[in-house]
Amino acid sequence: MAGSLKGQVAVVTGANSGVGRSATGMLLDAGAHVTMVCRSRERGERALAELRESAAGGSAGAKRQVGKGAHAVGTAGEKGTGARVDLELADLSRQDDVRALAGRLTARLPAIDILVNNAGVARPRCVHSPEGFELTFATNHLGHFLLTRLLRDQLEAGRGRIVNVSSRGHQSGDLRRAGLEDIARGRAWTGSLQAYADSKLANVLFTFETARRWGGRGITANAVHPGVLATEIWKKTSLAPRLLFLPFTWFMAGPDVGGKAVMNLVADPSRDALTGRYFHVQREETPSPQARDGALARELWKRSVEWTRG
Repeated sequence: MAGSLKGQVAVVTGANSGVGRSATGMLLDAGAHVTMVCRSRERGERALAELRESAAGGSAGAKRQVGKGAHAVGTAGEKGTGARVDLELADLSRQDDVRALAGRLTARLPAIDILVNNAGVARPRCVHSPEGFELTFATNHLGHFLLTRLLRDQLEAGRGRIVNVSSRGHQSGDLRRAGLEDIARGRAWTGSLQAYADSKLANVLFTFETARRWGGRGITANAVHPGVLATEIWKKTSLAPRLLFLPFTWFMAGPDVGGKAVMNLVADPSRDALTGRYFHVQREETPSPQARDGALARELWKRSVEWTRG
């Protein structure tokens, strides 16, 4: 796989840990130029430094530039492939952050070959974004919806491969249990696991509707459940799920399983026509009945445009 993506441009959200961090490393190994999108400056710069050290073989000559203000940009090169990694800071739950991020990306990336929408949260309480949306829904769905739409021209100019990291948990999602407005605003909130499942269902519906709407533009979109992995998200859920699942993280697979699941959808040029599919790690599967509800997908898209002032 090394070198198979040489010169291609990738953007990965939630890239400082877990599946995003693993996918970033694998994309770099394959020769891609990767922009990591991270919420935390500290964690993002730490991940960037680790990637820089790995790419340069620990060379003291490797350099990084970090800007000031609301975002940071750093670069690291990988010997032999021309790969490079950049860092951008943005909180995907904040729509102004997403718009500013998209502006910076479009200013320096004329084309984007691969977009990995991976960032995810599972909040233990019902809290709201600055725009008044339940934070799990705002981050996991609306932030990625807005970013993807703002990058459409760049995706159309490039290879245009979108991978939305969803979850098998989408099967417990139910966006018909109340009005979409009530779910999005947290008025129908019944717990962190339900909120997370709803957002992951939204990821799959968004994937299928993107494939339907943008297929004629040469853009593909696929969703993937990366596996039940030992990642940081288990430490950020509410107390009951945390107590239930944390002991089992010892037996869960590591994030590289998820990284390989992402690479399975972007590394092979023969799969460039593959779109509108759902994968359980590297095996294609049929998602939940509600995830295949075309009317719901269209309604969610329409409302998401309204909610993001699109």
